[in-house]
Amino acid sequence: MIAGMRSIRIVALLAILVTTASWSHGETITVATYNIENFYQRFPTTQPVDRELAAHIRAMCDKMNWITSQVILDPKFNPDVLVLEECCDQDQLDKFNKTWLKSAYETVIVFPSNSERHQSLAIMLKPGFKIVDRKDQYYLEKDPGGGNERGDKLFARGPAFCLVQTPAGYKFWVGVTHMKSKNVGTSTSAKLPGDQKQKSIEATKWRNREAARTHEILKELQAAGPKEVILLGDMNDSVGLDEYEPQAGGDAVMNLVGPAADGFTLATQPLVDAKQFSFNGYWRTEHRELIDHAVVSSAMKPHVKSVQIFNDGWTPVASDHFPVMVKLSSE
Repeated sequence: MIAGMRSIRIVALLAILVTTASWSHGETITVATYNIENFYQRFPTTQPVDRELAAHIRAMCDKMNWITSQVILDPKFNPDVLVLEECCDQDQLDKFNKTWLKSAYETVIVFPSNSERHQSLAIMLKPGFKIVDRKDQYYLEKDPGGGNERGDKLFARGPAFCLVQTPAGYKFWVGVTHMKSKNVGTSTSAKLPGDQKQKSIEATKWRNREAARTHEILKELQAAGPKEVILLGDMNDSVGLDEYEPQAGGDAVMNLVGPAADGFTLATQPLVDAKQFSFNGYWRTEHRELIDHAVVSSAMKPHVKSVQIFNDGWTPVASDHFPVMVKLSSE
């Protein structure tokens, strides 16, 4: 009996030592953002009457879902926490995870939104990762600019935040956003009619209002704690002033990051400096730029070990965007 109790104590002590050792060396956590173009279209809800055409559509959708799954499951990518833009509905994402990802993710959430374009935000977490808290009601906020062309709400697709706990107990805020897109034709604005130019200016003002409010939300989360905060997503803007931003509130990316005194930095700045791009556009090369970004709080910055664009294998055909991945360490 005494020997048995001694064995139990030894096993318990070893378990504590192993847990402590793993925590002291820190975990490596991969967090990533991926805009999967019109993801919902890969799950058609209606089928044409023609059986041959219906079979062809199903085959094409299955092919695209398989290709996308190969990107996500690639050992060089395969993130622990993945946020999505242009996502499908909850039941469709559940099906994608089960069928094509072989249930690689234990937690799968599609956030509510105002989007009229069927472009939702989502988060997926590997087994062992848990959501401790969730803040996803920002989409209900009114537009302080008095409204926009799509209603009185400021945000169409977010942002949404989750307080994530890793298997070893490390907690940090993960956010996802998909900011207002640029109006079509901004790159050739000299040829646009005056009313279209004004629409582009108004769209930029709207995106800047989104950026300013999202920055305030980041500050609120940082103040509430834990102070480690990371926001990822499709900001629909590259760093630097574009044609309309001088007239519409400045650089939306920098307004999202905010003043240096607030302590937030653009984790994707090294990618900017290296002139890399996350919007690939398949075979179209004219609009390639870095519009998928990650913003981190001052407390999160030391945990960032690397930031990179994943461009390998099937990525050029899976979506018009490349995923952006951030490697974090919990120590």
